[in-house]
Amino acid sequence: MAKHEAESLENVAKKLKQDMDTDQKPGCVDVLFGVDCCGRCMLRFLGVRDFEIYELSSKEIKEILTSYRQAPTAATAAEEGETSIESRMDQDAKEEKEEKEEMEVICTACVGTVQFAEAFVQEIVERMQKEAYVTKTFNMNVTLPTSTLIRNHAMAIYWNQKLSSYPTAQVDIKEIFKLLISWPIERQTGLTLDFGSELRMQVAIKHEETKEDHVFLSKMKESGLIIKTKRENRKMIVVGDGRHHVVKALTLVKDHRFISCGHVPPTPVSSRPQLDSIEMMRESVFVGGRYLKYTRDVSQTPWSIGTTMLAELSVSGIVCETLKNAFRADEFKFVTAGREDANVRMLGNGRPFYVEMMNPRIPVLPSETIKQLEGEINTIMPDKVQIRHLAALRPEDTKVIKDGEETKTKSYSALCWTSKPVTQAMIDAVNEYTGKAFYVEQQTPIRVLQRRAQMIRKKEIHSLKAFPLEGHFMVVHLHTEAGTYIKEFVHGDLGRNQPSLASIIDCEADIMELDVLEVDLEFPPPECLP
Repeated sequence: MAKHEAESLENVAKKLKQDMDTDQKPGCVDVLFGVDCCGRCMLRFLGVRDFEIYELSSKEIKEILTSYRQAPTAATAAEEGETSIESRMDQDAKEEKEEKEEMEVICTACVGTVQFAEAFVQEIVERMQKEAYVTKTFNMNVTLPTSTLIRNHAMAIYWNQKLSSYPTAQVDIKEIFKLLISWPIERQTGLTLDFGSELRMQVAIKHEETKEDHVFLSKMKESGLIIKTKRENRKMIVVGDGRHHVVKALTLVKDHRFISCGHVPPTPVSSRPQLDSIEMMRESVFVGGRYLKYTRDVSQTPWSIGTTMLAELSVSGIVCETLKNAFRADEFKFVTAGREDANVRMLGNGRPFYVEMMNPRIPVLPSETIKQLEGEINTIMPDKVQIRHLAALRPEDTKVIKDGEETKTKSYSALCWTSKPVTQAMIDAVNEYTGKAFYVEQQTPIRVLQRRAQMIRKKEIHSLKAFPLEGHFMVVHLHTEAGTYIKEFVHGDLGRNQPSLASIIDCEADIMELDVLEVDLEFPPPECLP
C-alpha cells in the first residue's frame, strides 16, 4: 500500500475513530484491554485494514480505543465485588500499577513483535547498507516466533468464551509486522518495497521466553505434532516443530482440549523479542564465453583426492575469481560443455562455458566492463588459460550447454604410440574411415568404473585420419560424437571398446598426448555478443 508521508498522526487518529464509529465492535475492546494486548494487536483483532493507522504507537492507539470501552453493567459491578479494583488498592499499589502502565506491558498476543516492530529497523538498515546491493527495490519475508500462532489461537478461543460473536476478518500478524518495518526502511534507504523485486530479504524474529509455547501440542495425540531431535552436521537440532506443522496441529485440536492443556487467555510475558537473523539473496546472474587451455598441467576445476591437490591450477580458479569479485557475488558455479582431463589441451576456438554468480550485489555490468574483465583474466596466466567472447547471458541462454551434451560433436588430435613401427598399411587402414562414419561400443572405462555405473555406450565416430611420424608414432585426427571416450577408443581398454584404433591397425596402441581442437556448439548466442 502507498504511504502518504504528508499525513499527520492527528489525521490518522481521526481515521481510526471513523473506523470504530462506522463499524461497531461491541465488547471486543473490553476483552482486549483485559489481556494486556498492545494497541496494534487490538487493531488486528478488530479487523482494521487501514494500514496507515498502525503507524500510531501502541500507546496512542490504546488511548483512542479507551473511549470505546463499555461502561460497567450492574452484573459486571457485582462480579467485581460492587466496587472497582482500583478502589480497593492502597496508594502504593496504585503508583506501582501506574508505573507499570507507563513502561508499557509487553503484548501477550504478539510477544512484542508488532508492538515494538520499529526497534528492529536500524539493524536491518545497517545490514542493507553494509551489503550495498545495487537495486531500487527490495522484497521482504518475515518469520515470527512460533508462539504467536499459539497465542493468537488462544485469543480467539478466549473471545469466543466472552462474546457471542466477534470480528472474524482479523489481519495477519506477519502482514502488519512486514509493513511496520518496511516503511521506515524505505524512508531511510530510498528503496521501494516491491514483492516482485529480485532482492529478497528474510527477517527472522525470536522470543526465547515463549519458544516452547507449542510443545504441549505434541503431548496431544490428535494434534499429530511430533517433535524430535536429531544430529545434523555435528549438532543436535529439533525437527517437526515448523510453523506449518503447528498450524496443522491447531486445526486438529478441539477448543476444549486446547483449554485443558494450554493457556486461555495467553499468559503474560516479561521480555521483548530479538532479531534472530537477516538473510539477503538476489537472483543469480550469468556470464559465459569460451576458454582455451594451452598447457597440460591445469585441470578444468580444482582436482584433489582427500587433502592432496593433483593439479595446482584450474581453469575455474583462474577465470571465476575475477568475475566473482566484479559482481560481488557470494559464490560461483562453473559449468562447461563437457570436460577434458588435466593433461589434455583445449585449443581451437575454445570450450563453451558459463559462470553462475550467486547472490551478486551488482546485477548488471556494462558490455565495456565485461570486455575489460575478459582482458584482465587473459593477463593472469596468458600462456596457460585464456577466454574468448565473454558476454552477459540470460538464464535461458545457459540451456544451450545442457541441451548440447547429446547433440554437439568434437574434434581431436591425438599423438599415438604403437607397439609396431608405423607402416603405410597401418595409415591406410585408419584412413579408410576418413569422411566415413561408424559406431563404436564402449563399456564404462576401467579408470572411472569405481564412480560410474557399468554400461555399454554406442558412440559415433564421424571421421578418422592418421598421419605417420617416425618409428612407433602417428598423429590421429578424430571427429566424434560428444561423450566418446577417446583414450579408450585408441587403446581398446582391454577389449572393452570395439572397434578401437588398436584393433584397426592390429597392434597395441596408446595415447601419448591429446588435444581438443573444436567443440562444435554455437555459444554464446550471437544476440548476447556486443
